[in-house]
Amino acid sequence: MDYLLDAARRATGMFRRPKLSLQKRSRSAPTATSAPSGSVEPAAAPPDDRVAPLGTPGVAHYLPSEDWEELLVTDGDGLPTLYLQMHTGELRLTEPTTGKLVAVGNHHLRRMGIWTVDLGGVDARKTAVREGLLQPGSPVSLVREPDNAHDGNAIAVHAAAGRPVGYLNRKTAAGLSRLLDTGMRLEAISIAFDSVTAGRPGGVKVLAASPELVRHLLRKRPGAGLIAPLDLAS
Repeated sequence: MDYLLDAARRATGMFRRPKLSLQKRSRSAPTATSAPSGSVEPAAAPPDDRVAPLGTPGVAHYLPSEDWEELLVTDGDGLPTLYLQMHTGELRLTEPTTGKLVAVGNHHLRRMGIWTVDLGGVDARKTAVREGLLQPGSPVSLVREPDNAHDGNAIAVHAAAGRPVGYLNRKTAAGLSRLLDTGMRLEAISIAFDSVTAGRPGGVKVLAASPELVRHLLRKRPGAGLIAPLDLAS
């Protein structure tokens, strides 16, 4: 019976199919990620100031969490060692000793007086978007709305000429509203803008700090001429 079963399998080609399948796979064209043995793929070209989609840098570009305590610090004058640089079309906070980027929303920034937030969900039809008022470095204002029916800590973001953009998220607004309510003066700028179209909203990243601190963070871009004093609505 075993002999008859083996003969039937040979007749139907059951023994040959796995061999043919492996042969075809070995002859297939190499994928985009394959490389010759022992070779090293070339590094990506260094970023420049041309606009690229938000989120382009990979994880390796960012300062790892184990270095936050040691490197996210202030100098002898009490000023952060960080600076803002253009990277893939965005103004990004950079740690000078490593050249690594610091992600928006990093909670270590707040103890240095820097607030960064990703608004997200910005309607591409808004006037501020159409008028190009949200490009990196453009001034925006933080407007307290204590009588907001949905959140007493609400902080709206306005572009130039009072163009509404969106709102800070509740968690950020809860902490920042207390500072604004004490009369503390903050200056805010757009550090990134993604004008997603096709009916989908884009995103705006905002940085806020004291006027002196904003200028300090922009110290490596002295010719930018982007920042102007802002009057915050009460």
